[in-house]
Amino acid sequence: MNRDTVLLIALALGAALAALALLSALALRARARRRRPVWRRMLNEMDYFRQALAQLFTAQGYRVHEYWTHQDPLDEAPREVVFALEKAGTLYAALCVRWIVPVTSEVIGRFEKALAATRADVGIIVTTSIFTDAALERAKGLPVELYDRTHVHKWIAAQ
Repeated sequence: MNRDTVLLIALALGAALAALALLSALALRARARRRRPVWRRMLNEMDYFRQALAQLFTAQGYRVHEYWTHQDPLDEAPREVVFALEKAGTLYAALCVRWIVPVTSEVIGRFEKALAATRADVGIIVTTSIFTDAALERAKGLPVELYDRTHVHKWIAAQ
């Protein structure tokens, strides 16, 4: 082998190693962005809660169109976020509540009325808590899917 050939091989090997290092760095960065949401942070930080749910919805195959954070005037901090989602051509309105108290049938009734005023085909309620038996009963037959903390933990574990 002459000197020029050795130099070309060395340059090609160097370029290949640089490309491999770049691809590895990009893969690590992508994996870091997809870290499992942390339950405690979801309970304590509204922005993190919203970001984590957007990530979880995306992982479940939904496309997140928009979101709105809602703050009840009686609460010190916002505890609810509403997402406009789409999956397989179906539009969803998702009410996601960061509560410690159970979701009641009254909440299901108010959500049913609010859902009728949207373009959504189906409603979703996600809670960091649970649903009362009356809430589960009221939701039967409605175009509303209910996901409690057990479901959210399963979504997180699947990440």
